[in-house]
Amino acid sequence: MKGKVLGYDAATGTGVINGDDGNRYKFSISDNKSPAAPKAGDEVDYVADAGAAKEIFIVVAAAPAAPPPGASIDMSKIAADPAVQNILAKPNVIWAGIILLGSLMAGYLFGALGMLGKIGGSVNVGFGYSVNTGLGIGALVFFLLVAIPVLAGLLIFMELTNHKLTPTARLATGAAAVGGPIILPMLGGAITGAGAGVGFDGLMMGLIMGTGGIYLFGMLVTIAGGALILLTHFGVIKKLG
Repeated sequence: MKGKVLGYDAATGTGVINGDDGNRYKFSISDNKSPAAPKAGDEVDYVADAGAAKEIFIVVAAAPAAPPPGASIDMSKIAADPAVQNILAKPNVIWAGIILLGSLMAGYLFGALGMLGKIGGSVNVGFGYSVNTGLGIGALVFFLLVAIPVLAGLLIFMELTNHKLTPTARLATGAAAVGGPIILPMLGGAITGAGAGVGFDGLMMGLIMGTGGIYLFGMLVTIAGGALILLTHFGVIKKLG
């Protein structure tokens, strides 16, 4: 006989089927022979036995009900996920991610690598003369900014794998993210002759890389991520979950 499940209570393991003959049949989960538990709307095939359904097989599973408009996300289920709890218990993973984001905006990864091509260079001005347009050692100083996202990525790996050198990596990453965006541009600006003040304002790399305000905002995000790591390392900020 065929019918459709009217309802099923997982707590009691019982339900009711509305048969094609117009009668209703109670059933127990022990009579379900399909891999999945029955749910309201499932089309089933079963054997009627004195008002009860036996040997139940789900023929056509009901489509999952669509959430009502504007339904909120159950954050409690997300927070209960072991992977989420592991990250919340290790906020430095999040702070390192902030550093990576800031580094990308500031050009510390790809932009710093591009500095290697600016070490030397010249432009022919005629009459056998050329003008040096390279940044020299200053370019190498700017290149050191690549260490910031590298350390942040390494810290994420060490945090998630509980590496024994994780505390050292926290200090190194935090210090590099806080001091690097200020000290290295100052030093590079002084060496290239642009002046340390230009580097301090965060404009030196902006002028060289053409990133302008994006660089400055990325620098601030990077410094903020480093500060959060240091505050967490010294116990000022506890775990998030």
